[in-house]
Amino acid sequence: MLNQFYNSIIGSLLFLVSVLLLFTLSLNWANFKKIYEIDEINIYGTAFFDQSIIKEKSSVLKSHNIFEKELKSYKNEILQLDHIIDCKISRRFPSIVDITIYEREPVALINSNELIILDSKGICLPVEYCDLSLPILSNFKSNPELYPKGSKTVSTNVLSSISIIKYTKDNFSMIYDNISEFVFNEESEYEIILKNGKTRILLGSQKLEEKMKYLNSFQEALKEEKILTDFKYIDLRYNNQVIVKET
Repeated sequence: MLNQFYNSIIGSLLFLVSVLLLFTLSLNWANFKKIYEIDEINIYGTAFFDQSIIKEKSSVLKSHNIFEKELKSYKNEILQLDHIIDCKISRRFPSIVDITIYEREPVALINSNELIILDSKGICLPVEYCDLSLPILSNFKSNPELYPKGSKTVSTNVLSSISIIKYTKDNFSMIYDNISEFVFNEESEYEIILKNGKTRILLGSQKLEEKMKYLNSFQEALKEEKILTDFKYIDLRYNNQVIVKET
């Protein structure tokens, strides 16, 4: 009985060694044939920012073995970019790597010492990789310390503006797409200048989301007779009133 037990153990060990040896030989053969050499990298999820910087960084992965290359360090390098929230990297055997990017959503621009993108949370981002036409925040304080790159702006007025701009983008995209400037005027009230450069929309300082609902309702009431840019100004500062002056 004891001999049978030992023989069984030895047989199992020999089988395990044989499997490991076969696996090692298979990998060596694959390396020799370059079957598992990364030759394709796909990038997904870039909707707002130019993916050239991602392509540039990912090019170092090519020609590496899909098993041997440590992808975690590459992911950490991607996450150092201010406009990236997260990314996922996956392998598709034998030779494809898929990279899925989760970007911050740019909603406006502001000019401090340099032009800065603000995302939907008020995070300050570089403009190098984004060429979208975004509303510009005007007449806000431009102190550089208010806009730390990669962090949220510390300007409460800017954060309030970002909130209403994001609300407008999500609910009234036609209005958002027509905004040229979002202004914090001398009376500490908010106003919008449309892309025609002439039409001003006066919002006041309170109940801004409600004012945007009024503006959208006014736009819908016009139907095909007129459009917002037919007016010199649209005043929404008074409760339940829309005061307009035609151009």
